Amino acid sequence: MFLTMLRRPAAPLRQLSVLCVVLLLAVSCATSAATNPDDTPNGPPSADTTRPFPIDAGSRAGAPRNYKGLPLQLVERTAPVITAVDGVIGVVCIGMSNGNQECNRLIAATSSGGPWSADVAANVRLVNCAVGGHAIERWNASAYDDVLWNDCISRKLAARGVRLDQVRVLVHKAANQFGTGPQGAPLPLYPSASSNYEQFTANLDAFAARVPAFFPSVQAVYTSSRSYGGFSTRADRGEPQSYEEGHALNSWLAQHAVVQGVWYGWWGYLWAPECTSGVQNGSAVCVDRADYQADAVHPTPAGEIKLARIQHDRLLRESWYRR
Repeated sequence: MFLTMLRRPAAPLRQLSVLCVVLLLAVSCATSAATNPDDTPNGPPSADTTRPFPIDAGSRAGAPRNYKGLPLQLVERTAPVITAVDGVIGVVCIGMSNGNQECNRLIAATSSGGPWSADVAANVRLVNCAVGGHAIERWNASAYDDVLWNDCISRKLAARGVRLDQVRVLVHKAANQFGTGPQGAPLPLYPSASSNYEQFTANLDAFAARVPAFFPSVQAVYTSSRSYGGFSTRADRGEPQSYEEGHALNSWLAQHAVVQGVWYGWWGYLWAPECTSGVQNGSAVCVDRADYQADAVHPTPAGEIKLARIQHDRLLRESWYRR
């Protein structure tokens, strides 16, 4: 009888033990979900991350699927039909100082004697109309038309032997010029109202509306956004502001395949993480501090080559560009 009484609590004890194990596992899983990946810098990514991850590498095994609900997958679409005019396809670079540097590097590398010259069709002529200190807001403002659009058309095209009607493609290094609000505070992050993402989207709308007025023969606009800004201490050039502009462009392109008869798509995806992270973007590129000048914003010659190579490789997918 005494032995029987000792054995009876065994079942409830087993049930209690099982319950404790279940509770411990639940707590462990909840803790893991709460800290993975954003609270553990080197942990495996979750399905939806808030830590910047290259958009063009979202299909990689083990990569997150979304950033704050935004897909980590570049918008892809059928290539545009680009036709020469009197044997010339004019390609015009639009943008600010970084775009100017990258376009100069691309022109030098694809011109006669350059390392990539054999890749490019003989009828393609690149013209650099990007201007330092003039990002997308300036290209959208009529007060700057003479120093940007009109100077490009009246002077820079002629210097490269390209007529206005021969400009068939624009390659646009697009970025917000003003990424701060009152008292210099950085604009809010996505998805907040009046975020940098939201303002960049509105600027892309305004830019696309202006293109046909200045380049009536253009058939396609290839667009890229900012490269990595994490080395900068400037509120309007840092991270994740620069990264989120890439998402804004990607979302905009998803909704704007054609604007006023002009095709829109990605040029090259330039954002790449620091090499110390062990992560590369879809072009197998990462960045070092040596890729940036002292201001941590503009690229050094080494950085220019990395970025121009991404742009060049993207255009090599197009039959009109490659030899």
